[in-house]
Amino acid sequence: MSISVLSSYAGTRAARRSLKATAAASLVLLSALGHAVEIVPVDARDELLSQAQELRDTHQWAPALQAYQQGKQRFPQDRAFAYGEIYVLADSDQTEQAMAQATHLLSQKPDDVDTLLVMDYARLRHAGVFAALEYADKAMQLASDRPYVVRDYVLALQRAGLAVAALEIAQRHPELLTREQLWGLQADAVAERIRHADLPAREETERFAVADAALASYRELFTQWQAYPEASRSIQQRARIDRLQALHARFYMAELVQEYEALVSEGVEIPDFALGSVASAYLYLRMPEQAAVVYQRLIASGYMRDDEVTRQSQDLGLLYAYSDQGDVAASQQSAQALQQAHPQWRYVEGDQAHIPNPAYLDAQHTAAMMDFYAQSIPQAQQTLETMVQAAPNNNNLRTDLAWIYRSRGWPRQAEQTLKVAESYEARGLALEIGQGLAALDLQEWRQAEQLSADTLTRFPEDRRSQRLARLWQVHNMAELQVSGYQGLSNNNPVAGGRDFGVEATLYSQPLAYHWRLLAGMGHRSARFDDGKAQHHFGRVGLEWRGRDWIVLGEVTDNYFGGGSHTGAGLTANYAINDAWSLHAGAQWRARDTSLDALRNGVTSNRLELGAQWRQSERRSVALTVTPSDFSDGNRRWEALLSGQQRLWTRPTWFLDGGLEAFATRNIRSNVPYYSPRSAYSVVPTLTWNHTIYQRYETAWTQQASAGWGSLHQQGYGQGAIGMLSYGQRYRANDVFEVGGTLSTLSRPYDGVREREWRVVFDMTFRF
Repeated sequence: MSISVLSSYAGTRAARRSLKATAAASLVLLSALGHAVEIVPVDARDELLSQAQELRDTHQWAPALQAYQQGKQRFPQDRAFAYGEIYVLADSDQTEQAMAQATHLLSQKPDDVDTLLVMDYARLRHAGVFAALEYADKAMQLASDRPYVVRDYVLALQRAGLAVAALEIAQRHPELLTREQLWGLQADAVAERIRHADLPAREETERFAVADAALASYRELFTQWQAYPEASRSIQQRARIDRLQALHARFYMAELVQEYEALVSEGVEIPDFALGSVASAYLYLRMPEQAAVVYQRLIASGYMRDDEVTRQSQDLGLLYAYSDQGDVAASQQSAQALQQAHPQWRYVEGDQAHIPNPAYLDAQHTAAMMDFYAQSIPQAQQTLETMVQAAPNNNNLRTDLAWIYRSRGWPRQAEQTLKVAESYEARGLALEIGQGLAALDLQEWRQAEQLSADTLTRFPEDRRSQRLARLWQVHNMAELQVSGYQGLSNNNPVAGGRDFGVEATLYSQPLAYHWRLLAGMGHRSARFDDGKAQHHFGRVGLEWRGRDWIVLGEVTDNYFGGGSHTGAGLTANYAINDAWSLHAGAQWRARDTSLDALRNGVTSNRLELGAQWRQSERRSVALTVTPSDFSDGNRRWEALLSGQQRLWTRPTWFLDGGLEAFATRNIRSNVPYYSPRSAYSVVPTLTWNHTIYQRYETAWTQQASAGWGSLHQQGYGQGAIGMLSYGQRYRANDVFEVGGTLSTLSRPYDGVREREWRVVFDMTFRF
């Protein structure tokens, strides 16, 4: 009897259910008592086969096995019982015996279709879907006209993950599968297509074609299933889980997370293969805490940890989830463990040469970037420079090295590094993003605009493209700057008592890339021993910004001493290179002339010349010389030398040492404002900067400074200077920044020690 006869009993089983149940119960009872099972024949051969099949269907393996073995003895020429015995052995995990018997049968009839299908089943249970597919395929080649052979082949293809091919065959034979089996096959076919969604496309415009087609197919399936209330809940859930990967490939991350959370709320257990997409979506949506939880679960499950690419994806995802949370210590620790997890060299059997392991290189690269995020910037720079020398064709290393150069205030060096990278990959996304950011730093506005437009058009879903576009958008906004101060219990000859000042300046959006109009107004006031001084002013001007240059010209209207006085100013800043910059400015009727002088009708014209050397964020020196010409004939020279040196750096704070040396000289001292014949001071300082909170573009920081030095004033000898200050600063969304500082200063003026307290604030808002 062929296997097709075995299959036919599935259709007649309902009509004979009562008789089978009685026979099955008898088999179980006799087996439990230790007696050999003797089947009482009704229609001896067919009934025995039916009873054995019923026992197998109810997973009563021992009685079923006895029934099939009895049938083999009574009907030795009928292979149906031998086939059934192999099925039961395979079902009950006795796969070695099942394989041995199937191999014996196949050796007798190697081209027998039914025996091939039995071997397919035994091989499936023993070695898996791909090992079994060989026999189903051979049976299909021999008997593609037999429906049960075609059905077995379709199911074998589906089990092997070849659902698309299986669906094509099933659609030509719609009678072979039940409606629910067909639905499951359709869902599996869409899931198979999703696996190709992340493969490189021939054209950038085709990147989402597979994902879009898969999502459209899911919409059709879900619509179709709505018309059939009996549609299997498990099939629908499986399709919804598979659809998560299609949403990920299409960068519909918000919808992915919403569907995942809906499934979880319904009590659906999400399989490990889908969790990688979920964790990645959380990370993309800037939800690193949730991403870390999913990555930790995925890693703990051991899912595909033996696959180097998958393992690295999981480890890197968790590492960046820690980093985005601000947990720098955990990210650095994970990066070090990542390096140890991958060997430096790969060995190919038969080849004695050492082959560099890409996973180890990526782990080193990642560890360097974690050092960078942890403020170990020189170490990160040195590591990447060494790696670029060893792997000059690796553009990922070059673009990140350029990123570090930019962070250190070296945009020209970053630009040169990216120019070298361009020769290897002219239109790489990371390259163009880096070039766009460098262009913004260098005030190459047209270049920044072109690069932002190109990357956003080609990769609108990429976070880096969106970031560059956001910075370009912010650059093109109008800008409001407000600053002010309030003296508390002060009474010195320079600032006066209860001094107060506020100034607001509004800049227009950029015009023709380089120009900005500005308009502003301000007020200053203070009390002196002989009266109150006030100064109101308005200003209008024009600013030009281009590569290496910032030039600003303005006209002011000053109201003090009972009248209006027109003034003007011109300033220019020029960056020679990444280290050196020059500053020059000239003011006629300078706005920052001391209030006491203005109250007495004295104005000043001022010239300012300066130079700065800035090695990096860790060391700088600046010198400014300011000659002033007062309307009462007094002439003043001022010079300020300042320097900064990083002393200590930690992931969330750093300590800088500083030095300020100031000198002034006036040709007249018998004037109605503070004007020492000569004076000089030297004040070393310590400044502590701490990041209280940082999350992407939002940061909250605090700063504390202390200084102690000495002042020498001609005619009054030497005295000590002491200062303390504490402030906080908050910035958000690239468009808002506000800060305030409380400071106290103790120093002598004309030999009399004065102490002052002052609050200073500033705010910048772009819109």
